[in-house]
Amino acid sequence: MKTPLPHRYPQPASKGTATSSQAFVETIEYSRFVEFCDACRHFRYIGLCYGPPGIGKTLSAVRYSRAEKIIAHNRWTSETTDDLPVDTLLYTTSVVNTPSRISQDINMAREKVMSIVLDPLRREGSAALDLIRIRDEKRRKELLETPGFSPHDWPSVDPTYFETHKEYRAKERAVADPTTLILVDEADRLQMNSLEQMRSIFDEGTAGMVLIGMPGIEKRVARFPHFYSRIGFVHEFRPLDASQVQELLEKRRTPAVLSSRTSKSLRK
Repeated sequence: MKTPLPHRYPQPASKGTATSSQAFVETIEYSRFVEFCDACRHFRYIGLCYGPPGIGKTLSAVRYSRAEKIIAHNRWTSETTDDLPVDTLLYTTSVVNTPSRISQDINMAREKVMSIVLDPLRREGSAALDLIRIRDEKRRKELLETPGFSPHDWPSVDPTYFETHKEYRAKERAVADPTTLILVDEADRLQMNSLEQMRSIFDEGTAGMVLIGMPGIEKRVARFPHFYSRIGFVHEFRPLDASQVQELLEKRRTPAVLSSRTSKSLRK
């Protein structure tokens, strides 16, 4: 019986369950990828990352963006399995990618990132409003139970509840967009109009951008001067050499899939 291979894209994590991050090995190539992404974020450039399939580009992007830590509840709200900041957006290009669809998908992804940042503030505001509501209900009940109380003696409306609501709404509006880097996986699928849409998103925002694709994407993008002029860094994601693989094996950190295949070959 064949052992099923893991899904290429990690499924959304749920609280109390194991995620693929437990089996992720931070190799030298991943460290270089992190440095490359940090540079694109810091200097707000567009970066190109390319490499052959199956060497960990997508898993590295998932790890760096912390996408597997995000739990999506519905179209607008999300949360994370920890309290670490979320400031990187991971977008996987679909096979059919029109400019309007790209704009819509990235805006929705940004809303989810924003919802994670605003969630603590919203919980704080909800708790404050609940306390005010309980206090006002208690006061209203006491007035109704007071002997001789008349509806004409009803006090004026206490504006505290509405003022508190407006105060927290103002705090939410004051929070800046937390996204400082956009990772675009499967960037080879982007056509000319879609690349122009990516350039427009980059120009309108304050975030860096990284396109992740196959070897040759750097030559293809060079044919679009308006887009290519914004590229500041190019990174080649290389496979591990023999010494790096040996080091991982010596640390007994062989990936589960490789261990399964190795054991099968030994039995043969």
